Amino acid sequence: MGAVFSADGASALTSRLRACSDAVPMYGIDFGTSNTVVTFRSDGGTGLLDLGEGGILPSLLYFERDRRPSVGREAMADYAAALQRWKGKGELYSRFRFFQAIKLALKDPWFEGTRLFGERVRVEALAAIFLREVKRRADEATGGDERRLVLGRPVVLSTEPSVDERLEGRFREAALLAGFEDVAFVLEPIAACANYAGRAGETVLVFDFGGGTLDVCIARVERDGIEVLASTGADLGGYLINEDIARSRIIGRFGAGGKFRTMTGSYLEIPGWIANQVASFYALPLADLAKTRATVKDLIYDARPVDKDKLRGLVEFLDRNLAFELFNEIDEAKIALSTEQGSAIAYAIPPYIEFREELTRPELEALIEPRVISARSLVESALAAARLEAGELDRVVRVGGSSRIPAFTRMLETLFPGRVEEGAVFTSIASGLLEARDRGLQVPRRP
Repeated sequence: MGAVFSADGASALTSRLRACSDAVPMYGIDFGTSNTVVTFRSDGGTGLLDLGEGGILPSLLYFERDRRPSVGREAMADYAAALQRWKGKGELYSRFRFFQAIKLALKDPWFEGTRLFGERVRVEALAAIFLREVKRRADEATGGDERRLVLGRPVVLSTEPSVDERLEGRFREAALLAGFEDVAFVLEPIAACANYAGRAGETVLVFDFGGGTLDVCIARVERDGIEVLASTGADLGGYLINEDIARSRIIGRFGAGGKFRTMTGSYLEIPGWIANQVASFYALPLADLAKTRATVKDLIYDARPVDKDKLRGLVEFLDRNLAFELFNEIDEAKIALSTEQGSAIAYAIPPYIEFREELTRPELEALIEPRVISARSLVESALAAARLEAGELDRVVRVGGSSRIPAFTRMLETLFPGRVEEGAVFTSIASGLLEARDRGLQVPRRP
């Protein structure tokens, strides 16, 4: 359970609406786990920016030697082209790198950096490369060189205050390295609350369920401002659900549960951490794979015949940098189950692995039931912190791509019948960042 920022606690946030006398141009960036969205404020008002691929930019980063890094759908296209260009060329990590969910790495207190073509790169610098390209595209769209930024952040980076402060510092450093000079933070669900202020006297809950975190904010709209009654968050998002699917239905295809023969002639189970890495979709591209590859290759010789090709396929998976390819198949199957009763994960690494894993909506819902329970508990903790009953809320607004998963929408409808609505799923946070800053709802600057 994440920390709760409550109305009567030291971290309570209240604003009084005032006329915005500060019309200095600035960006608001929702740097999301799955997607990034940028807003721009100038004398003419505030609006979403088209960064060359529309208003929603996938949070993807591609590197290749001796060329400019690419982001978003361009990065995805470069990755697909590289897989074809160097097909059959052996270990590809020395040729190109493809990163996803950089935000999860940035907020991981145990992750410091990765090796990129032989050089050690800190996680702040890696995130800065992505944000620098985002800034370059934004400046190109606006014709300026804006250095002021309001950056969204999850409610809880860590339940330990000193660690939370250190991780927020990572986000700040990444933004500074990207070329920004003045960086303010707004909690992401509070930005969404500011965007959905609504009518005076209304009490609103925002259920912000994205790729990396679930954040909840409860706010009361008054004539002269917004009073944030509670905000809370937890490490629960779409990536975690994809990993649940992979661990339940996919990693067995890569040797999990298999056996290998020891020197004494007995059989032991293949260590779980080996095939389990297949499900580490954001961490695997950042990892040093030399130890894993060597261990898998050693195990192939002593594995049961039925497990040998699975392990050979795992080596290919690691060598060919295929984490995103499998993630995308799982993600598409999961998304399809929001509107269909069945879908399938079809995947192959010829000549070793080929499968079609059928998945129904009831099977997915049974698998993620503990996640739904955790989400409900988070909502209830926010209500308790705000000293409200569920019936006292006027509206509940769902935002973030994962908020469309039927099991979670039903949970919210059970708690708040007839009052749940879908907001601008992918753009609400970015649209509210500058408004929240103008209302004085930014995170207080660290001393």
